[in-house]
Formats: sequence, structure tokens, C-alpha cells
Amino acid sequence: MEHVKQILQEQSQDNTLNPKIYEPEEISDEKRRALNLEALGVNDLTHTFANLRIPPKFEGVLRAFKSMIDCEKPLLLVYGGTGNAKSWCCEALVMALYDKGLKTKRDRWSDIVRHLKELMGGKGGYEAYFNEYRARQRLIIDDVGSGSTLGTWEWGELEDIIDYRWEKRLFTVITSNLDGKQIPPRILSRFKDKSRARMILNEVPDQRGI
Repeated sequence: MEHVKQILQEQSQDNTLNPKIYEPEEISDEKRRALNLEALGVNDLTHTFANLRIPPKFEGVLRAFKSMIDCEKPLLLVYGGTGNAKSWCCEALVMALYDKGLKTKRDRWSDIVRHLKELMGGKGGYEAYFNEYRARQRLIIDDVGSGSTLGTWEWGELEDIIDYRWEKRLFTVITSNLDGKQIPPRILSRFKDKSRARMILNEVPDQRGI
């Protein structure tokens, strides 16, 4: 009997979790912030407004992005050229809003298109996802015109998103490397509404490698 008690005692000890071994990993505030921001489409924590080296002719674009922190007007379109800090400003805006307790994701338009096509291809849930995405409290859609074909279907879905958000006066930032002539007039028309939108051409040349 004493032998049986000894065996049971040893098993009990074997099944006792060592809190030092199984204790969850402690995550620093800095690491937690980095993980959260990565999930919100921020790839580089140094991409803040304070760290931006402002090229000539960029002051107006910078002011337009910063105006969205307090949402002076709910819709903003910044278009024109590549490598001229539009994506940087999108990430900086995400971080500025995050610091105010507002979680806002930066999405690349090509990623949204890819996901929508996957849903059309048999996964299901297209309408539910599209309607939920279109109605989000805040949207930042980066790089319209990069990495996708921008056919009739794409423009139609983007127009639907923008029209809905224009009507509801929802926070919306769109960036594109296209010039004004390449963007459908019905989309441009929403951003020409000075009562609730701004549209600004980024005239800065490609800054990569400078």
C-alpha cells in the first residue's frame, strides 16, 4: 500500500506545471505596439510625420494628410506619381490615429482586389465581406493603380465604395499613382465636393534613391 502511495505521489508531481516554464512570454509595450501596427498595415515604425524628409512641393500634400487626424473633411484623394511619400504618409496617419486610440488599417488596393477575387472563386461570402469593408468607420486605401489591372469590374467596385462613403461622410483616404485623366470622372466627382472632400495632386518626383 505504501508503494502505491509513492507511485501516485510521483505521478502527481510529474503533472504539476512549473509556472516558470509555462508562464506566457512577456511582451513589452514597444513590441505590442509594433505587432498591433503591423496588423494595421504599417511596415516601418519610423514612417511618422515627424521623420518625413519633406521634399519641395510636398507641403500641401503633407497638410492634407495631417488634416485627416482631426478629420477636417471626411474624404481625401492624393494622386500622381510613384515613390513620392504617399504610402509613408498613409502609415504615418495610421500611427497618428493609433496614438489617439483610433485603430485604422492601411490596405493596398491590390490586396483588396485579390481577396475579393478569391471570394468570387468559390470561398463564398463576397457580398458580406464587401458590404462590411465598404461600411468601416475609417478606410485608408493605398496604391490604387499599382499591382492590379484596374478593369471595369475593379473601377466599379471602388466607385461603389467611394460613393457609399461619400454619402455617409465616412473617413476615407485614397492614394493613387495615376494622373487625373486615368481616374474615372464619377470617382473624381466625389472628391471635388469641397463640402466634404479634398483632392490633391502630388507633383513630387520619385524620391527613391535620392
